[in-house]
Amino acid sequence: MLLNYLKIAIRNLVKNKVYSFINIIGMAIGLACFILISTFIKNELNYDNFHENAERIYRPVEVQHNLGVATQNVAVTMGPLAAALKNDFPEIESAARMMPVGEMFFKYGDKGYYEDNVSFADPEIFDIFTISLIKGDIQNTLQNPYSLIISETTAQKYFGVENPIGKTLTGQYFFGTDEFKIAGVMKDYPENSHIAFQILGSFSLLENRLSWLKSWNTNSMATYVLLRENTDVQALESKFPAFIKKYRPDETPGMEMGLYLQSLHSIHLHSGDIVYQTYNNNQGDINTVYTFSIIALFILLIACFNFMNLSTARSAKRAKEVGMRKVLGSMRKNLIVQFLGESIIISAIAFLVSLLLVEMAFPYLQSLLGGRLIESHYEWKFFMQLIGLIILIGVISGSYPAFVLSSFQPVQSLKGAIFSFGKGTKLRKILVVIQFSMAIALISSTGIVMDQIDYIQNKDLGYNKEQIVYLPMREKTLKNKIELLKNELLKSPNISNVSATAGLKGASGSQGTMTAVHNEEKTDMMMRWSFVDFEYLETMEMKVLQGRSFSKSYSSDTVTSIIINSAAVKEFGWENPLGKEFSAGDDKSNYKVIGVVNDFHFYSLKQKIEPLIMWINQERCNFIVAKINAHDISSTLAFMENVWNTHLPDRPFEASFLDEHFKIVYQNDQNLKNLFAMFSFFAIFVGCLGLFGLASFTVEQKTKEIGIRKVMGASIAGIVMLLSKEFAKWVAIASLIGFPIAYFSMQNWLSNFVYRTSIHFYTFIVAAFIVILIALFTISFQTIKAAVANPVKALKYE
Repeated sequence: MLLNYLKIAIRNLVKNKVYSFINIIGMAIGLACFILISTFIKNELNYDNFHENAERIYRPVEVQHNLGVATQNVAVTMGPLAAALKNDFPEIESAARMMPVGEMFFKYGDKGYYEDNVSFADPEIFDIFTISLIKGDIQNTLQNPYSLIISETTAQKYFGVENPIGKTLTGQYFFGTDEFKIAGVMKDYPENSHIAFQILGSFSLLENRLSWLKSWNTNSMATYVLLRENTDVQALESKFPAFIKKYRPDETPGMEMGLYLQSLHSIHLHSGDIVYQTYNNNQGDINTVYTFSIIALFILLIACFNFMNLSTARSAKRAKEVGMRKVLGSMRKNLIVQFLGESIIISAIAFLVSLLLVEMAFPYLQSLLGGRLIESHYEWKFFMQLIGLIILIGVISGSYPAFVLSSFQPVQSLKGAIFSFGKGTKLRKILVVIQFSMAIALISSTGIVMDQIDYIQNKDLGYNKEQIVYLPMREKTLKNKIELLKNELLKSPNISNVSATAGLKGASGSQGTMTAVHNEEKTDMMMRWSFVDFEYLETMEMKVLQGRSFSKSYSSDTVTSIIINSAAVKEFGWENPLGKEFSAGDDKSNYKVIGVVNDFHFYSLKQKIEPLIMWINQERCNFIVAKINAHDISSTLAFMENVWNTHLPDRPFEASFLDEHFKIVYQNDQNLKNLFAMFSFFAIFVGCLGLFGLASFTVEQKTKEIGIRKVMGASIAGIVMLLSKEFAKWVAIASLIGFPIAYFSMQNWLSNFVYRTSIHFYTFIVAAFIVILIALFTISFQTIKAAVANPVKALKYE
């Protein structure tokens, strides 16, 4: 019996090649997109899950109330916080500090490399996180201030097959030069973590060198805590206000710092409200997960609706087959099994094809997402879920012919009375409208995402990022030669300006409370700090709106002169800020405003421009920036490399362009745009496959009508218009449904940007026009073919 069902199913597939191909390819593309997006979503949801105690790990987040920058959440904390939390709260089993130090230059023998994933941590970090050591004693690895733990990859790079334990690496960084002993080798730290490090040093070294790390008034590190089993987190957090008051009793009323605990599981996707984080490797966003979950569902539904549409359409052609089978004694349950079996077989074939498509597309998607797809898309639980989904799709898609068609009386089926029933036609119209509503929503959303990315790329940033080459100055040895390198670089006629800065976009990673003195009244304001040298404003082509720029002609410019931005002037409410004075914390010096620079974006466009203060301080500068001419860039870079190698022969030359760095900052948004465009294309493609199939079926049903109309004198254009207008009407209705979906979802996405484009009405019009044009082109292929056919053949058609 089953073999007979299989033979009939295969026979029907072969007999209806076009419909079988459309069904299989449409479903395969839909499933492939669903599998790829699901893999991405699984990866995002599984960040930091590999830690054994992940459910009990939290990080304290500060809630800062400051003038100038308003309330902000920051995941950078004070040095004494970890020990105080462990001491004051029995609910906390362990607490540890962890702090990245940027890039360090390490050397072993004749091998020297810059390492950009270097962190320092307390030994208690091993009690909290799962860090697997291959060599070394985990209890003693970070007890010595000059001990290091390195990853397998790092060990291989420096020591090859040698045993690295006890070996010495020479490290050069902002302290100068130190000798570090290898105390342990760990497995490469997993990439699906918000923390990234390949080398781990002892926090005690930093604490011995930097006295301010012991202060309750600075924030520079991450703190992690391991809670005891069954700890009530909310009850613990309710004790924090008194805890803060105990250790920071002198806070200004109304500006007291708050503190809460963020679970490890929520860090990767739920940190959009946290302004500054010590660690944010591959930072994700839960809204992106929601968005792509909807996209995956849309594409899968579009494919399923195609399947159902064509199944219901083709079922009418098999009405006489049903009637004949019933006359010959076939039971209704046999017909149900037959139709469902055929549908499941098509689904299964589509599934196999989808796996092939996934294999072909996976490397591209992985490249697009910067290697973030870590988990396998063939994890067995997910694979079993997909098989269940395939069976469900097959059952649902085959349900109409299986349960409705099999219910008709043989006399109705043999007479063709089934065509008088409108249920199948109405269902097909509804499904077409729904699937094209989804496609139009995706295309409209893609247009809005593209508008925002273009807005970001073309917005006036307050400085000119074009033709700016920057050189990292990572350590004290390099910083001592900034002035020498500047003078040497300016000898090239292709280099017009050279300067130095603490941050690539004009601001350092520090902020502090500045006290402005005005008419004997003092006003405190949290301000972002910017450390530059004399030529920075000119090099970056920033505009001085009031006063003057820094100049070597004024000796005070290196001591007490400052420049502030327009945002600071606005916050203070000053009409004439020139000559106003500031003081900072315990610093007894007064700094005088000599100029006002235009507001410029020193962070992402997702963040509001904050009040900023600029100082001359070359020792705090981390980059040399050079303005070069657009012509003959290769020879200019060669000159710069020669200068570098002449004065710093033991350091690699690492020149980069600022506009390329800017692209990296918004790479996630660019990837989002590319993914939207790609999946929108597949949504439209799958939808058009369905329209092509339905148009073919409609033309086939109206073959005799077309022949009669042609005999009666109807034109080809008239027949094409007659057959196409109903499909166009469906797509037009779908547009009215798809527009609001796209509008409200994109309003939510744009809310992530402080500076954003507007949603333009023409975006929706263009999207609808594209979809209608593609749909009409798809339909016209079949309708024109029918309209130009010989009417005699049409009149003879059965």
